[in-house]
Amino acid sequence: MNLYEISFKHYAPKGSKEGTVCYLLAESDEEVYEWFKSGIESFTEYNHYTMYSEYESDGTEHDGTPFKESIISTKGCMNNEFEEVYDLYYGATQYSWELVSKYLDLDDIDTLKILGIKVANARDKIC
Repeated sequence: MNLYEISFKHYAPKGSKEGTVCYLLAESDEEVYEWFKSGIESFTEYNHYTMYSEYESDGTEHDGTPFKESIISTKGCMNNEFEEVYDLYYGATQYSWELVSKYLDLDDIDTLKILGIKVANARDKIC
């Protein structure tokens, strides 16, 4: 398993906030994308709603690149120049991911949990 850091940036009328949501165990960037696409709700203090499924099905492209490929290549919408933040009356949150470590074994995962580091598994669909 690979360990990914899931980050966020929340934009609001009176300021912004950014940080780490959790760490995620996944086999690949595509599996992280699918984790987001599954519509994980409220895993931070900000409501998280992803429209990845809708964008994929309606054929949304970024400069000729299919939506899924574009998001995976930039590792999230926070890093994607085509993703705009709008309607900030209630605030908006963008997410990204970064590979922290490859090939973790069960002992490594247990150590992270003992240290109190929030670790989720992409296959569990929760954080």
